[in-house]
Amino acid sequence: MKKKLFLVFIVSLYYLFGNAQSENTVTVLYLLPFHLNEAPVRHSSFKSSAEIHRVKQFEMMGFWLGAKMALQEYEHTDKKINVIVRDAVTDIKALNKILEDSVLMAHVNMIIGPFYGSLFPIAAEFAEQHNIVIVNPFSTRFDFVEGNPYVYKLIPPFSSRPETIAELFLADPDEYSVILWGDSVKSFELQAYKDYFIAHNIHFKEVSNLTLPRNIKNKNLIIAFFQQPTRVIHGVHTLINREEETNVLVVPEKWLSISELTEDFFSMPHLYFFANYFVDNNCSKIQEFQSDHVFNYGAPAELAAYSYQGYDITRYFIDLYFADFDPSEVQFQPLSYQFQWRRILDGGLENSKARLIRVKDLELEEVK
Repeated sequence: MKKKLFLVFIVSLYYLFGNAQSENTVTVLYLLPFHLNEAPVRHSSFKSSAEIHRVKQFEMMGFWLGAKMALQEYEHTDKKINVIVRDAVTDIKALNKILEDSVLMAHVNMIIGPFYGSLFPIAAEFAEQHNIVIVNPFSTRFDFVEGNPYVYKLIPPFSSRPETIAELFLADPDEYSVILWGDSVKSFELQAYKDYFIAHNIHFKEVSNLTLPRNIKNKNLIIAFFQQPTRVIHGVHTLINREEETNVLVVPEKWLSISELTEDFFSMPHLYFFANYFVDNNCSKIQEFQSDHVFNYGAPAELAAYSYQGYDITRYFIDLYFADFDPSEVQFQPLSYQFQWRRILDGGLENSKARLIRVKDLELEEVK
């Protein structure tokens, strides 16, 4: 009888501790919108990588390929990374089926979720209930991080942009005439600038037409918010024809992808834009990553395909987990992100680092 009880005790210990994760082990759940149930795609119809990125099934494939490269970095270390990948689109029942699978979710420590915003609150609530960190890579929504201490929001808030502009250009409030150049479309970014400038007694003028007012001051700081291509092209011609080299122009990043814009625009002496992620192609680490990506997949890594982002997020947050979530202990420097975490009151952490990029001599450089 004693032997039987002893065997039962040993078996119980095995189930309790035999399957437990060691301190050097982390289990990561990726929720990716692969659209596996969608109709198959005719690959012969693709004419460019941009067309591939627009197909639902491939929207986040680059992210996953980058993530796999990051996971390879741990193969010859003392760290063990358990990886679970599931398709998550817009089906709430399908997501709940994943989250309610007690065997699947038993040891999950982290959820990386570049899936659709409609499902994120469900996954975030589950993460909070089970003390699991959840990473929100691409959403700008602030409500996801409010009231949930387990959420990491990677996209900086719009309020970080006027802060950056003020630090770089407005130390002397009389040096520039500040012009907020919008249109009839409601813009949360424009409102963030207005709120910040009003709160900090920074004088500005808001215009909605594309004719910039003549100004008695020598310098204009012009911050544009509209993105409709025809309006952009007309506005750019207005600026080029003004010929003042003292104008500083901050534009939406999407302006740079408008094919009709000529070299005259990109040659403007003080042209800037904000980017949520950016890579310096002259950096040796970027070139090394590109080489490895081509070797692994036969194609270059692209920001538009989220290749760098998948790599960065995987490496950074796994290292952050093993650093007991102390960012100062993480040695890995992301290739495309800069993180500057700010804890939201009673909520999670939001990246507050706005990245201002300058177009100079037809090259892109980050403003430090």
